[in-house]
Amino acid sequence: MALLAACSKTDAPVRIDFVGATGLTSGNRTLGAGDTLVTHAYAVGNDQPLKNLRIEVTYEPGPAPILYPIPTSSFDANKAPQPLTITYLDSLLPASSTGSGRGTEALFANGLMARTTSGKETWTYTATDASGQTAARGYHLTVHKSDSAAVFHSYPLILRPLPNLAARPASVRDSRRVFLNLRYGLLLPKYALLNKTNVGANQNSLQGNQKLIDLVAVANQAGTAVSLATPANSANWPTANRQLTVVHAVGLTPTQFTNAANAASFQAAFDASKPYESPAGSTSDKTTGPLAAGQVIAFKAFDVNDKPYYGLLQVTAFTGGTNPLLTCQVKLQKY
Repeated sequence: MALLAACSKTDAPVRIDFVGATGLTSGNRTLGAGDTLVTHAYAVGNDQPLKNLRIEVTYEPGPAPILYPIPTSSFDANKAPQPLTITYLDSLLPASSTGSGRGTEALFANGLMARTTSGKETWTYTATDASGQTAARGYHLTVHKSDSAAVFHSYPLILRPLPNLAARPASVRDSRRVFLNLRYGLLLPKYALLNKTNVGANQNSLQGNQKLIDLVAVANQAGTAVSLATPANSANWPTANRQLTVVHAVGLTPTQFTNAANAASFQAAFDASKPYESPAGSTSDKTTGPLAAGQVIAFKAFDVNDKPYYGLLQVTAFTGGTNPLLTCQVKLQKY
């Protein structure tokens, strides 16, 4: 979050705009499933300092994949997933350092990943000043997924976790989308899961998002390896919010991964696989261990109602270094 001194007054107590430039999203768009975008939101307080920036996204229908009947024309639209609203950011802004009668400006770069199922998502950005005055702007993103009628859900992933020892500002670390909901195919950043303040009404406003997270991408200190771990040991999260995802190493070839195409094959692969075994001989079903290109992971995850489902994740490429890059393809059952 960049905080600047306001140089001029505006007609309204609070103003918020999207920066228009090549590569930035500032209006309605039609996208492919899982596309990545960046929006720069610029907010100005007139006479009062800005106090809060809040970002919400509403998915219509909800982002869960739909298992369509045969023929698909017999699908009852009333049975589509209910709309889902997620608070993506709820941040207190630093107090103004300017003199009396001056407000503040804030510039926030929001990186996001479009839904992986067909539908609409509405992003709303709201700025609030110290007196409670607000201003809001938003846009719609529409996604059309060509294989929506398939009996399983699939999507690509791009994960960029930072090494522990990499010198990066906290704002950069917090913005990396490394927290994954497997069923929805959503990648969330840290600022969508943890509030930065321990005081005030919004100190726990993001805790509900933690139950969405099934896996977290983690890099080693040197950035030479990346693994996927469950949130079971996330000490900063209430125990009730830690999903009990189970991951197994499975010896499928890329061709076998391609041919796995229904719920029975996903569960069979999981049942025939084993937990990760470290070089020291210990085993764990809460981490994949270091991942390599071509490797396939089987998983058993649980939705927000604790219903289990199965799927497979294939690593399609990995590049290590100061900015590790892991790309994957995910398949999972619909129900």
